[in-house]
Amino acid sequence: MRFAGIDESRLMPITLSAALRLAGTSNLDIAQSREVVRRARIQLQRARILLLPNVNFGSTYVDHDGQIQRAQGDVFTADRNSLFVGLGPSASVHLGDAVFAPLVARQLERASEAGLQRVHNDTLLAIAEAYFTLMRGQRRLARAELTLDMLTSEKPSAIRAGSKGLLPLITAMQKAGAAEAFKSEVYRVEVDVLRRREERATALQEYQVASAELARLLRLSPDMSLWPVEDFRAPLDISGPWTDQSFEAMVRIALSNRPELAENQAQVQAAVERVRAARYRPLIPNLIVNYTFGGFGGGPSPNPIAVIRDGKSIVGGPASVIGNFGSRADFDVGLMWRLQNLGLGNRAEIREQQSLERQANLRQLQLQDTVVAQVVQTREQIKASKDRVNQIRSALYDASGKPVGPLFESTRLNFERIRQVEKTRPLEVLDSLRRLADLLELHAQAATDYERARFRLLVVLGLPAEEIISRAAVPVPGLVPKAK
Repeated sequence: MRFAGIDESRLMPITLSAALRLAGTSNLDIAQSREVVRRARIQLQRARILLLPNVNFGSTYVDHDGQIQRAQGDVFTADRNSLFVGLGPSASVHLGDAVFAPLVARQLERASEAGLQRVHNDTLLAIAEAYFTLMRGQRRLARAELTLDMLTSEKPSAIRAGSKGLLPLITAMQKAGAAEAFKSEVYRVEVDVLRRREERATALQEYQVASAELARLLRLSPDMSLWPVEDFRAPLDISGPWTDQSFEAMVRIALSNRPELAENQAQVQAAVERVRAARYRPLIPNLIVNYTFGGFGGGPSPNPIAVIRDGKSIVGGPASVIGNFGSRADFDVGLMWRLQNLGLGNRAEIREQQSLERQANLRQLQLQDTVVAQVVQTREQIKASKDRVNQIRSALYDASGKPVGPLFESTRLNFERIRQVEKTRPLEVLDSLRRLADLLELHAQAATDYERARFRLLVVLGLPAEEIISRAAVPVPGLVPKAK
């Protein structure tokens, strides 16, 4: 059914499976997590090439005028210049970093990949929660529409034993002078109609808010009215054998599959590698390698003149010409061991990394406890909500889903008794309608809780995103139902 107040031109049909698939292409949280994975892969590539040298190229010009010392030790005054133009590789790296940095980066890459799955699953859960809230709004609207139809409809219906709604019925009885229909009872029904209309307005508002939230998560236009096309009268049949598993089996599956555990376990391994790197840092040297090749030239002034400087006669002049220009090659290599703060700094680094490793291990234990608790909680939620649905549904519908349960039948019989002008007060029908509305509300909440618990179990067990989406592919009856 369609509901008044919803703009059909802005109505967009959607299913749970379609909403979940849209998440992988449009959700920003997932897109950001993909970028985190790309960054981790780039960092791993950088760690793997630490031993590759840098290539430097450029030019150096030196102009000297004044005192200088020969290798023999005597000091003299000179006026000279030189120019070097060339290039060459150079490297300055701690060999320990070259060994351990790729190991750490590899674990961080694995952590980011597990983190992407975690974010994807969390996003699927958030979208499913928003979708179930939207279906909850549908159920509330349907309940409000049914109750108002029972109260105000001018058309006879089989569900009312061929009678009009309660308000037109008792209004006609009161005008006809029936003793059972007082004017006060007409007013009482009118007040109940106003109350149900207010409930309908509230349900419509909640529905539109839920639609906007789901549209935000899917990055759709927020002014669209998303319309779930599954049959909202019963809980969605989220398929899968998972609810039939024993508790021990569920725990094993969850501990093996949860991406949070894999993510943190990779962080633990990265912390282990950092501890090893800190321990070996004082023992592994820094490697320094430089090689340059290019052209070099220089010399004194080509036109020397006698200059008196500080009471001494020197040979000098303007150094303006670079002479004797030719090739030049330089190579040097060195190894250097370093103790930070006389070794105390290295010891502090080791202890700090060990503390971080212990923290990661403690987080792993916390996550394991959380996973086990979530399995227990979700199992209980599934069992309790399923029992609630079955108990309430048995009072409303038969096995095929037709509204012929005891409560619908009680309401129909009360309408039939009024039409037969028995000693039945119209307020008995109103009381039946109130119980019907209350039970439909409880059924809607129980159905929504059951859907949420079953879907949450897929995430709690840590199933891959594609597996979760396939399990949520519920058959739908067709396109958006036509308005009555």
